Amino acid sequence: MAKSDTKEKIIEAGIELFLEKGYNGAGLQEILRAAKVPKGSFYHFFDSKEAFGREALLHYSQAFKPLLQQYLVDSRDKPLARLEAFFDAMIHHFDQVVECKGGCLIGNFAQEMADTNGHFREVIESVLSEWRGYFTTCLEEGQRIGEVSERIPADELAEVILNSWEGALLKMKVVRSVAPLLSFRKVLFELLTCP
Repeated sequence: MAKSDTKEKIIEAGIELFLEKGYNGAGLQEILRAAKVPKGSFYHFFDSKEAFGREALLHYSQAFKPLLQQYLVDSRDKPLARLEAFFDAMIHHFDQVVECKGGCLIGNFAQEMADTNGHFREVIESVLSEWRGYFTTCLEEGQRIGEVSERIPADELAEVILNSWEGALLKMKVVRSVAPLLSFRKVLFELLTCP
């Protein structure tokens, strides 16, 4: 197996376990068992579990970026249609693919680690800032063409959207239902189009 394949296996196994059990709940041995690699392989790629956790966050973010670009940047559709398609795809994923479990790795780490680990907090803020940029760009376009209300600046709307979405994901995990995501979607589009 190529070195990059081994590293990828470890990261993917770690992300899956972090989504299931959290950073502190997922032990290194458990991650290695899930990845089917020896301990030495882990330390070949990562200095520590913390370094691995940061890399897992960045990997997760990079894997999510094409989805954000596809839905929020692709200008073949109007901005509101792109936002609707994005959230519909996300709701479908959480409902049908992961059965309302796991949530968002970035949000999960923010809840679990941001108070106690500055390195994780910096990575999380960087990722959320990048994601916010995609939403801001889409919303600015929507405001330019008169599709999105200009009452609230696009960057503030983007911040509220991300914060509300992460909160809805948290509630989804508690109630094991996409109802909070559907409620978020309904209120969001009423807010965006309200004069």
